[in-house]
Amino acid sequence: MDLNLAGLNAVVTGGSRGIGREIGRQLAGEGCNVATFGRGETAVREAVAEYESLGVRAYGATLQGRDGDAVRAWTRAAAETLGGIDLVFANLSAGGGTGSPGYWRRNFEIDMMSAVRTVEEAMPFLERSRAPSILVMGSMASAETFVGPMAYNGIKAALTIWAQQLAQQLAPKGIRVNVVSPGPTLYEGSNWEMIRIARSRIFASAERRHPLKRMARPDEIARTAVFLASPAASWCQGANLLVDGGYSKRVPF
Repeated sequence: MDLNLAGLNAVVTGGSRGIGREIGRQLAGEGCNVATFGRGETAVREAVAEYESLGVRAYGATLQGRDGDAVRAWTRAAAETLGGIDLVFANLSAGGGTGSPGYWRRNFEIDMMSAVRTVEEAMPFLERSRAPSILVMGSMASAETFVGPMAYNGIKAALTIWAQQLAQQLAPKGIRVNVVSPGPTLYEGSNWEMIRIARSRIFASAERRHPLKRMARPDEIARTAVFLASPAASWCQGANLLVDGGYSKRVPF
């Protein structure tokens, strides 16, 4: 299937590792130019080099996702470097944590506001695009109780509602907005890797509960995200696609 991504320009927040890195890799493999940012200079540089090796234009920057001015400046610079913005992947996340005030502020600024700021800055370019699309990275934990009360779960739920509202508002302009909600995903540096090391019993319990007895790989989530954001999914608007390999036990209606 041709996803019709060749020649389009995508921005991927938090794309230096994990799911975001895989999203960028698959976009570049489809001929899509990619811009991304992350906290680690080496990882960002390696991601940009990898994307360029696939024959596309790429742009990267090192910044903190809670720095609103930096996120806005990166979005504008990405549009200038790539020649516009067609696709926005709001992927950046602070990860899990407790329900303490510090975590609430951290998840709000990094998960929620980085997405809002990126979309706001990208909007003039999306309005001129021939295939505009916004993909928000949600979570299985936003739709059912999981582990315990955490800022991460609540902010991901807020992101999903915001995306649904955007989908309704932007549909007349031809701008699609969708959400991909992964289940537990394991990769180097992920929260689940840290849990496996520091709290092995919780990790083992989570794996046992999964019908496939393992966690997702980043590429398994990224493939779904790239498809849903691509012109090939042109009739998907306001969707919240659960991608968890059957982990969730809820029955959505």
